[in-house]
Amino acid sequence: MAVLRAHLVSFDSGTYLATVRVDGSAAQVLAGIPTARDIAAAEMTAGRRVLLDTGDHNHPSDFVVTVVYV
Repeated sequence: MAVLRAHLVSFDSGTYLATVRVDGSAAQVLAGIPTARDIAAAEMTAGRRVLLDTGDHNHPSDFVVTVVYV
């Protein structure tokens, strides 16, 4: 399991899905990334830094936002 750093582009508090831009990939964003429910929706503002757990297969459909930080 790898962990990737990213920046939050947007967040839907109704579905708890995030759109993120992985560090080092300025032009590409990943949409529909599930977010851990123990992260408060108020913390998920555009531009915040996040960590993505890539899961066992390192496939974007397995990614989960697990941490948000400054």
